[in-house]
Amino acid sequence: MSNRGANQNNEIGNVETDFDFEELEVSLSKQLEESFSDLELLEKDRETISNPDSLGKVVMDEVWKQFGNQIGLDITNETLIQKYDREHPEQYKDIADSVMKDQRYKDANKAMRDQQQSGNLKDKYTGKDLKPSEKANLDHVVTRKELFENQRRKQANLDVAALANKEENLKPTNESLNKSKGAKSNKEYVETRETREKDLIEQNEKANKKVDESNKSDVDKRVQKEENDKHLNDKLAADDDLMLQADKKARKPINKDIRVNAAKGIGKKAGKDALKNMAISALFSLLKEIMNGLIRFLKGKSKSFKGFLSEMKQALKSFFSKILSVFQTGASTLIGTIISEIFGPIVNIFKKLASFIKQGISSVIDAVNYLRDKRNKDKPFTVKVAQVGKIITVGLVGGSAIFLGEVFEKFLLTVPGMQIEIPLIGTLANTIGLFLSSLVSGLVGAIVLNLIDKFIAKKLKEEKYEQIIDKKNGIISLQQVQISVAENRVVALKENIMSEVSENHALAKGAMRQSLNNIFDDNANNSKNNKNTSENQSDLVQMQSDLEDLL
Repeated sequence: MSNRGANQNNEIGNVETDFDFEELEVSLSKQLEESFSDLELLEKDRETISNPDSLGKVVMDEVWKQFGNQIGLDITNETLIQKYDREHPEQYKDIADSVMKDQRYKDANKAMRDQQQSGNLKDKYTGKDLKPSEKANLDHVVTRKELFENQRRKQANLDVAALANKEENLKPTNESLNKSKGAKSNKEYVETRETREKDLIEQNEKANKKVDESNKSDVDKRVQKEENDKHLNDKLAADDDLMLQADKKARKPINKDIRVNAAKGIGKKAGKDALKNMAISALFSLLKEIMNGLIRFLKGKSKSFKGFLSEMKQALKSFFSKILSVFQTGASTLIGTIISEIFGPIVNIFKKLASFIKQGISSVIDAVNYLRDKRNKDKPFTVKVAQVGKIITVGLVGGSAIFLGEVFEKFLLTVPGMQIEIPLIGTLANTIGLFLSSLVSGLVGAIVLNLIDKFIAKKLKEEKYEQIIDKKNGIISLQQVQISVAENRVVALKENIMSEVSENHALAKGAMRQSLNNIFDDNANNSKNNKNTSENQSDLVQMQSDLEDLL
């Protein structure tokens, strides 16, 4: 800092005398004034940075926050798949039978029979004509079992019969091939062709061998063996290309219906979950501010109605100043719901996994928003890490509360009376479990958050101290420059004055010399008439000499 001041002094010392020192002084004064203003702001900022509030308040705030958060997560925890399974407890056997009894299947099967009787029915899996005397079946290309187990269909809330009995999914084929295919998909049936055909041939040979060893007549044996061979040939006649082509055509409309309806269902649920969570968040935030206002009112000395209204107004003002956090909660829930539904088949395995995913998504969004905030751009790296650590801690605490609440709920459900249902929330055991888990996790989280807040406050203070020192050093440097400029201005002013004096003296000397010369010339012309001329001339010469010495 001193070297910089010295360099500035040298530069100022080398400026020419015609430099505008007055303008420079004005500029330095303005910079100094701004520096003092910045220093004052830094001092105020440093004073506002203090250690976090007492641990008790932090605990209450965190417990309150966790309780509201857990209720919001709990009422939006159920996925579309879980909801479908809850509302449709039917077993596969019941569904399979209902598909075959569906009117759409009956109508399609009747139309196939009529077409077969007219001699215009073709086997869609072999390419052969199905004669009126042959047994024909109407096969579900995408099997009933596959559709029943399809998790995305549950998200789309589509009935198995509606998809299974679509026109593109019903194909006529011979009875033997249909039974051989069973609950396999066409692709699975084709992929196992080599092994399957080998087994079919062996089974047919065994069946014919039994016929030969039976007590039937030769005619009956021949008829039975011909029938066995026909069944085998019907199965072996399956054309891979035709079966795969039929499978592709059948899946396209089915998958489209599932995709479109699942997207609609997920979007609708995500919107509802966001609104529910926003409502819970807003309600708890408002209640918290009102309670704080009541506490301030009760602690106050004067307890007038006007004072009560004033505290309530302040509570509402504080609530609306934080309303943005409510919308952020809704956005986090919206994204969390969509992601949890995307992983629906996996999430369906674990009861609380959807809530855990939403909690994690919320923490990630909060961390990203904090790092992207321009106000945090210049903060120390350690402070940024600590703040992100706070966000992660809140997420972990929330996640642990989710599973802890389930443990409490299971235990409380064993207590009589705890099975009472509470609208929108669940059982009484669930509500108490949420509160207990929020209390425990809130205590742990508050202690950790308090320690992190203290660390952040310490780091911010250190940063402000460094900024204040730098600003003071800058002010000292500016003051040194200002003094140096003033000194150089005096020197330059002195030099300008002496220069002007010298110039004035020179002008005076020239004028005096000219005047004396004129006098001498006049005296020379009149020397004969005036006997005192020599004496006057001598005196004038002496005066000129004295003036020259003086100049």
